[in-house]
Amino acid sequence: MGNSTISQIFQGHRHESGFVVLGRRRVKEVSLVGTSSAGFLDLFDTETAPEAGTYAQSGTTVTVTDSSHGLATGDVVGIAFSTGTGGTAQPGNYEITVTTANAFTVTMLNSDTISGDPACRYVSSTPSPNTFPRRWLMSKHTSANDTFANTFGIPNQGFVATRGVYLNMSNLLEADVFYE
Repeated sequence: MGNSTISQIFQGHRHESGFVVLGRRRVKEVSLVGTSSAGFLDLFDTETAPEAGTYAQSGTTVTVTDSSHGLATGDVVGIAFSTGTGGTAQPGNYEITVTTANAFTVTMLNSDTISGDPACRYVSSTPSPNTFPRRWLMSKHTSANDTFANTFGIPNQGFVATRGVYLNMSNLLEADVFYE
């Protein structure tokens, strides 16, 4: 028979935003079911719930507004964005520049103009040696009336979440995360 290893796969199921699991896990697959309205799912590697803010983009600069955010220039945010007038900023993990006690900026790869104060969600970390940062992992969107199970396999070995897996959900009936 040879030397084979069996991997145990677990499922986390949510009907609203929240944690699926805490601690180090490897995310292998995500499944979501939409509703009659367009929806989205954001996955974060974090042990704390994401902060909420609003944003606007001019050129490659995104300005995030969040009252008393407490961040410092050089901190890294894992951030996901809702659609505003003109589009949606690119989610990802970005080093920030603090401009005021209530705002910070990140630099995007692509130039755009987005207004209307759309929402954003983020987790933050201060870079330090031998520490895994809180971060954005992925985002998926559903169209209105997409009420079918949409399953997304994570390429290669999947994502390694070092702190935990938090799902931020809007207009979804349910979401499942399969992990080991």
